[in-house]
Amino acid sequence: MTRALSIMAVALLVPVVAWAGQTAPLTGGVPTESVTAAPLRLSLADAITRGLGHNLGVILEEQQLRATGSVRLKALSELVPHVDGSVRASRQVVNLAAFGFTGFDGIDVPSVVGPFNVIDARLMLSTSIIDVAGRNRLHAASAEEAAGRSDYRQARETVVLAVGNLYLMALADQARLASSTAQMATADALVRLAQDRHDAGLVPQIDVVRQQVQLQGARAQQIAANTALSNRRLQLARAIGLPAGQTFELTTSSAFVPSETPSFDDALRSAQAHRPDVLSARARVDAARATRQAASAGSLPTVHVDADVGALGNTASSAQPTYALAASLRVPIFSGSQRQAAVQRADAELRQREAELADLENGLHYEIQSALLTLTAAAASVDVATSATALAREELTQAQDRFAAGIADTIEVVQAQEAVARASEQYINSVYTHTIAKASLARAMGDAETRFLALVGGPQP
Repeated sequence: MTRALSIMAVALLVPVVAWAGQTAPLTGGVPTESVTAAPLRLSLADAITRGLGHNLGVILEEQQLRATGSVRLKALSELVPHVDGSVRASRQVVNLAAFGFTGFDGIDVPSVVGPFNVIDARLMLSTSIIDVAGRNRLHAASAEEAAGRSDYRQARETVVLAVGNLYLMALADQARLASSTAQMATADALVRLAQDRHDAGLVPQIDVVRQQVQLQGARAQQIAANTALSNRRLQLARAIGLPAGQTFELTTSSAFVPSETPSFDDALRSAQAHRPDVLSARARVDAARATRQAASAGSLPTVHVDADVGALGNTASSAQPTYALAASLRVPIFSGSQRQAAVQRADAELRQREAELADLENGLHYEIQSALLTLTAAAASVDVATSATALAREELTQAQDRFAAGIADTIEVVQAQEAVARASEQYINSVYTHTIAKASLARAMGDAETRFLALVGGPQP
């Protein structure tokens, strides 16, 4: 049962880790603090806040967003004016004969002039006036940046779910440890009771042995539960970037917290408006469409203006204002199949992005329906497990009383102990499954960063 729940928890996170291509960054964290002697009190909200600030996945995606923004800035730079300034001082000797100046109407001109000084201070302007393809490339880069922002939001939501899942699994492991400890105490008390009754000649040795077997089994379960909890705490500490060796306490309760289930229509509207993967897909469709328009505009003419203004002279005091202004019209005439290839490639990219978006938007219906059904079933399972636990404990109490009164042997007691163990595990699993189901609904509805704690329970970070 525990392994099946672990698989369910992984399945919850699979749809939301596509932004990274792998889950490895989610398991790492970058600490920025020193180890403190006192244990850190860590609530679920605290763990999520620390995860958002220190998890490796968020940090990497934040830097990826910066890289995507640089692409937009580069596309923008191709359209805005470029202004440069220069000051040049030189001493020259010019060979006029090399340029064809040998004289005018019998007037001899020296073949070599100089040396003389030239000072040239100048501002140069270069700008695009008409560039349809460039403007579409800027639109595409801006849309890619918007998609990157949605990817970053999804990275944060993924970390919220990953850290929240680790915390909840640690709470479940903590509950299992407490349950196995209680079962071991019960088994130990029953061993003493069976031994006393055997010493009094009331029961055979086999009854003592049965209880000793139960006690050893409870001890083995306690060791396994303690090891699982310790490993889970290590995973959680690393994912939220705690410094190595920092001790902490989990302060959030693992008790069942019922929540109001939203209607299908409300959940679907929320998903359509807030799901970062859908918003990212829409932005990438926009980017692909602009890229195709830019490729199609490759056959359109462009107009570019270059200008400079400055002062030129032999000395700074004698420099005179000068300027130059030029406009260039570029008309593509023949480029082989280059433009057609670019259009075909961009068109294929656009069709792919549109198909991905259509699949995502259509899949929202199925994901919302599945999440609501799972949540309803999980809540019912908690009710069943609660009742089963109470009945199993009552069965154990009666079995103990019957054994103490000499009405039953330890077989009945052992069966009751095993029933309590199964019921306790069922209850722990049902509470965890219900919480994971609420987390799954938060992911399906979108904006899990703010919805997760509201659905799972606990104060907002």
